[in-house]
Amino acid sequence: MKITLSKKRKIMQLIFLLFIIFILLSCSMFSLNSANKTIQQDIYDFSRGDYDILLRPRNSQTPIEKKLGLVEENYLGVGDGGISIEQWESVKNREDVEVAAPVAAIGLYTASAINYSLPERGDSVRYTVKYSTTDGVNTYDLGETYTAYSFLDPNRFSDYSTITDDSLVNVFWGEYPSFLFPLTYHQVVAIDVEEEKKLTGEDYSKLEVSSSGLNPDFDEIPILGLKDANVPLKASIKIENIDLSEDDIRELKHKYKIDSDNGVGFEALSYRDKELHTQLMKEMAEKTSISTEIYELDFSKAISPFYDNYLYADKDYHLLNYEEHPTGEEMWGTIDSGSQKTYYSVGPVNYQFSGNEISIKQIGKDEKSDIPLYRDIQKEINFVTEGPNVIEGEGLYFKHVGYFEVDQHEEELAASPLGIYGIHPTYLAKDKETLLQPTSLPGSFITTPAHGLISINWAERLKTDTPIDAIRVRVADISGYDKSAADKIKNMAAEFESEGFTVDIVAGASNQSLTINVEGIGEVIQPWTTLGAADTILKSWDISKIILVTFFMMVSLVYIIFSFSNLIKSRRNDELLLMSFGWKKEHIKRLRFNEWSLILGSPFMLAFIMMLVASFIMKETLLIISLVIVFIIVCLSMFLIEKVHKLNVKQEYSPARNGTITWKNTWYYRSHITFSMFQTCIMTIVSIFLTLVMVLQEKQTTQTTLGIYVHGQMEWFYSVLLIFLYSLTILTLIESLLSLWQQRSDEINTFHHIGWNKKQLYSFYLKEVALWSGISVFIGVLISVISYQILFGRIEDSLIWVGGIAVMLFTIILLVSLFVLSNVLHKSINLGYKKVR
Repeated sequence: MKITLSKKRKIMQLIFLLFIIFILLSCSMFSLNSANKTIQQDIYDFSRGDYDILLRPRNSQTPIEKKLGLVEENYLGVGDGGISIEQWESVKNREDVEVAAPVAAIGLYTASAINYSLPERGDSVRYTVKYSTTDGVNTYDLGETYTAYSFLDPNRFSDYSTITDDSLVNVFWGEYPSFLFPLTYHQVVAIDVEEEKKLTGEDYSKLEVSSSGLNPDFDEIPILGLKDANVPLKASIKIENIDLSEDDIRELKHKYKIDSDNGVGFEALSYRDKELHTQLMKEMAEKTSISTEIYELDFSKAISPFYDNYLYADKDYHLLNYEEHPTGEEMWGTIDSGSQKTYYSVGPVNYQFSGNEISIKQIGKDEKSDIPLYRDIQKEINFVTEGPNVIEGEGLYFKHVGYFEVDQHEEELAASPLGIYGIHPTYLAKDKETLLQPTSLPGSFITTPAHGLISINWAERLKTDTPIDAIRVRVADISGYDKSAADKIKNMAAEFESEGFTVDIVAGASNQSLTINVEGIGEVIQPWTTLGAADTILKSWDISKIILVTFFMMVSLVYIIFSFSNLIKSRRNDELLLMSFGWKKEHIKRLRFNEWSLILGSPFMLAFIMMLVASFIMKETLLIISLVIVFIIVCLSMFLIEKVHKLNVKQEYSPARNGTITWKNTWYYRSHITFSMFQTCIMTIVSIFLTLVMVLQEKQTTQTTLGIYVHGQMEWFYSVLLIFLYSLTILTLIESLLSLWQQRSDEINTFHHIGWNKKQLYSFYLKEVALWSGISVFIGVLISVISYQILFGRIEDSLIWVGGIAVMLFTIILLVSLFVLSNVLHKSINLGYKKVR
């Protein structure tokens, strides 16, 4: 009776776990296929950006690009050129090229010199103006402090007399207290109107408007300014009412020989006698202040590059432009459009590497403002004037004809560094709300985006005969990114490389944020473009897929092999007994077939019904197909196991001669615990090796926005698959422990009847578990560490985690064993008492 119950229990366990295996493996195969389709579709839909190939002159890659496989979001920080107009046209005229959009960095030019006016004051006033700029973290004072005095003067042809610094003469008036902006610098880039429209969809036709200009000695170049350029510039304005009577004014005029009757004002002193003018400014600075007002004007969003527009402050000192000016109020201002005599060219940022850390060092500071410089800056001269005439070079000035706009915070999965619109935010690593930006002066480590666009037709005039810095190529007849498209792009890239270009395949790239340690600021997060991001994702997915499938098949097949092996062994004696009763082999085979049919058929039919319902609801026939494939694999496994067992000889049990009782007992039952040890070893490898690989693949994948998106899409799959895998592993471990101790139930009863209590039984059997499970965990850890080191490299940094996982796993195995043993002891002891009675 006991044997029958044991066999029934064994068969029921086997049927139940086969049912679980059928379900889990079928769902896993279906999930794997669905996940594969999802990833392929996501890559096809989202990994192709605005263009496919970036062409630059030979040897254009910077050291950081070569080392990390990246392209700077705005790679036109340096505009040395190197590609001719003829080379670009040759690329553009290829039949397999849909778009060939050139870009040429012209340089950093100053904006048009404009002024702004403050409200009129009807008393004696001293103005003190200071300017500052910021990089988002630190604020820097710009240059000198500007001082001006305005006071009512009844003896003057106008209502006011003024005393100012030299730089404010003919700018500052009593009726219109006006000041000039300090110089700001803006990147100018040349584009081709037609190709850029194909690439971005924007209309740049205003750049082709021709104009004779106001001065025949100057070329008037149409330019589009970046709307909302956000020039970081502020003014601190201190306004003091000073103690200055009419007698004081007459005394000043007499002392400094100012003849108001003939229309001569104090401003003439700066031309006539510099020393007297300096003395006058010192004397005025000593005038007593009666009251003080301080205002701060923020010009960051009020001024636009290359736009001929001056500003004024209303009575509340809010900035307005002439378009917002109330009707009926008088305005006055000056504009100097000829501020393009000089410009700046800048060198690349010198990125330094120390292990995994990237850093940028300062190379100096601006003499007047102490603004840190991170690049070499070269001042270039376009032309020289003497008075209104150009005496050297060719005169030019920019004529503002409109704006172009850029979405500064558009999140895209694919990355196509356009080289001129790159203004994704750079921010502090410790505070994402603190955005960094270039100051108003050149030399920032952040490459300034294009603030002005001109036509490529001016490029040779302003640079050299090879003015183009890059060509952005979109391949014709491609609608997405798949293997066929990738092959076509790679073949074209190889052709361009043979022609002498530096070639980067941008299709399949994505945005990545780098952490960079910047001297004087700290760690910042900066956007870059990671080349080959799609290929990295696919490769990572392939690795994860292979490893997951391998472990799944291993865990499942190990369970099937050992379970059927044990079942065949247990049936061997029964079949021999039946043969001694006269049963023929064909009768025994039919009995065996009926038993196999029950063991395999019952769980298969239950799983088939479930999969049929699920496939009907989800409209997916693959679930049924997956189940059938799994069933065929299991049947083949059974057939092979039976064939192998016919060749096996009976195993002899030999006790260990040396060692502790626990060791000798473990060695004696080694054939019974081999399955458990194997399962424990696999569980250890799953817990350590698989975890390390999944973390590594996730880290590599989620470096880019495309990878983050795809990984987010796949998180459900990874979670479900890992739950399935761990569930199957734990279930089979429990089953193996149950089988082991059920086979030793007579031994357990004997120990109990001779007086062993439960504590002694627990200690005796758990010591065995601790011994063989400890050996299994150690072997699993060893295999995991060696395999990871060979396949993926450095593992030293993860050894603490490996140790922690191993200890945790060992503890869990002991707890599971305690639970199973408790159940077995309870049933075995109770059954033993019933039998005695």
